[in-house]
Amino acid sequence: MRPRNPSLRRRIVWSTAIVTAVAMAAVTGTVVLILAALTRNSVDSALADRLTLVASAVESGPDGSIRTLRVPDDSVDGSTWIFDIDGKQLQGPDAGRRVQAVAESLSRVTERTDIERRERVYLAEPVSASGARAPNAVVVVSESLEPYETTRTQVIAVLGVLGLVVTAGSTAIAAWTVRRALAPVESMAARAEEWSEHDLESRFAAGPPGTDEIGTLGHTLNHLLDRVAGALRNEQRLTAELAHELRTPLTAIRGEAELGLMTTSDEAVKGRLTEVVELVERMNATITTLLAVARGDAERGSSSRPEAIIAAVLADHAVDETASCAVRVVDDPDVGAPLSLGARALAPLVDNAFAHARSAVTITATAHARTVEIAVSDDGPGLRGADADAIFAAGRRSDSSTGAGLGLSLSRRVARSLGGDVAVTSDQSPTTFTLTLPRL
Repeated sequence: MRPRNPSLRRRIVWSTAIVTAVAMAAVTGTVVLILAALTRNSVDSALADRLTLVASAVESGPDGSIRTLRVPDDSVDGSTWIFDIDGKQLQGPDAGRRVQAVAESLSRVTERTDIERRERVYLAEPVSASGARAPNAVVVVSESLEPYETTRTQVIAVLGVLGLVVTAGSTAIAAWTVRRALAPVESMAARAEEWSEHDLESRFAAGPPGTDEIGTLGHTLNHLLDRVAGALRNEQRLTAELAHELRTPLTAIRGEAELGLMTTSDEAVKGRLTEVVELVERMNATITTLLAVARGDAERGSSSRPEAIIAAVLADHAVDETASCAVRVVDDPDVGAPLSLGARALAPLVDNAFAHARSAVTITATAHARTVEIAVSDDGPGLRGADADAIFAAGRRSDSSTGAGLGLSLSRRVARSLGGDVAVTSDQSPTTFTLTLPRL
């Protein structure tokens, strides 16, 4: 089964949420990168300033050895070391083993060197004590990154929470906005769903022209409905006029045939004339149906019952010696269809079933919550690959049929004028055509 596509509202809301989340993630990443760069610059600057201050205070004696340090008490703290040129520590804190090992590894550097180990940054540089011409000491300073990492973690957490809040807020605002924007469209769809197929007067409440896009859509649809209504009225008028025009010659044909029946004694001629009268009656019934549909009689509130509709069709149907007919009425509620039109919608289905059945035709009436279904089945060969919708086209008939191919087309048209439908519900043996009528 083909998966159902998500609604437009859901797609817009999800798109807004995804775009907002991606944007907030990008902002968070950018802020983190900038914060990391600023942090490293701040650490490097602090280390460089401290190293310069300490280096400027180193003194050496007449023999070249470093004698004293002239530095403020807070300059040589727990993260500053001074080594002589041979790598011997002259000044430094009582640091941990790992920190001390890193500081000692930098005691013999010949140029400014900075490294990062275990969330600490180290900076070392050879210095010349006052009075010395060549570097005779190495100053090592370090700075812990833990406070900066804590600050960065807090910033990331705050930005993450802010991103969630902004994403949720944007999604909620988008959902509210889209719901309000599409509410008129949903209302229009609901109203259109309530209108019957032949409701030619209903229109959308579109408001003043040019108000917004929804109003423009409503006016456009109303203009379209006006054109459709005009086309349907023209079709109804043409159908009624043609039906009236056909009745006059049919009445004359029937009169001539009945006159012939009264004046002839030849049984063969009587049989042919009787067949002519029956065909004229069938044509008159078709014309009456067309007139009723054209005038909209199907919508005047008449009702009937499925059992009566089936009985009326079978009473008019010729007895078929090759196929039996079984009728099963499960439920028999009132349906919104006059008896004549209900029978006219069902008759082509029954005629079609008897025409193709091998031995049996079954008619079953079943009621549902809002509809009643009358299913007509036969044990014939089936549709043999024919398109289930194409067989309802006007003029479409099987090779073995002698009719004009209007029966199924007219059946569906009458059913739809009643608010129902005719469809093929099984295209294999048993072939089943189902007439659906609205339940009262």
